[in-house]
Amino acid sequence: MHLFDSIYVNLSGVSDKERIQKSADATRKEGKNEFRYTILKESAKNLVSYHDNINSEDYQYKEKQPLFTWRITSAKKTIAGHECQQAYTAFGGRTWEAWFARDVPVSDGPYKFYGLPGLILQVRDTHDNWVFSLLCLDTNPQPFNAAIDTGALLAAKSSAPVITKEKFQQAKLNDELTFVDRMMAHGNQVPESLRQNYMQSLKRRNNPLELH
Repeated sequence: MHLFDSIYVNLSGVSDKERIQKSADATRKEGKNEFRYTILKESAKNLVSYHDNINSEDYQYKEKQPLFTWRITSAKKTIAGHECQQAYTAFGGRTWEAWFARDVPVSDGPYKFYGLPGLILQVRDTHDNWVFSLLCLDTNPQPFNAAIDTGALLAAKSSAPVITKEKFQQAKLNDELTFVDRMMAHGNQVPESLRQNYMQSLKRRNNPLELH
């Protein structure tokens, strides 16, 4: 179920040249970002697992669930037909404004956010560098069995190698910086203009969601 606004670029079945161009193009879309990662929240274990692809392999890091201290205000607005209430918190070196819907009694939200008395339908940092917004919320009257319906996905994710957060972030950065060189080492011809576009797109990724 895709709840929150993101751009997903399917890079399977395309040439290496097209992969580089698609990655550069997606990064250039103003106000948008690619989200290829997966976050699994294990509340019973007080853990968050962050997964992403590094050099064609899935890796993960685990950390304790962030402890969010929310300040709920009386402000309200409607998002996707749901009356939402405003709340603020600090996380990752930023101040965040969230809007949650009490009529959706799920204490969760996008990225690592959770802990409000209703589903978070929108959250943004107060400088508007990062924004997650609900596109739609579909209800399914059929029973949902997480163990059956998502068991294979969870099993595959859980088996990914676990490394530290610091090593994960460094490996991800190195993977992106050397991507074009690896393609060329395998005999792929990459025009210099395309290489430059790709490297420029990486330079624009200089504003991480978590500053610390």
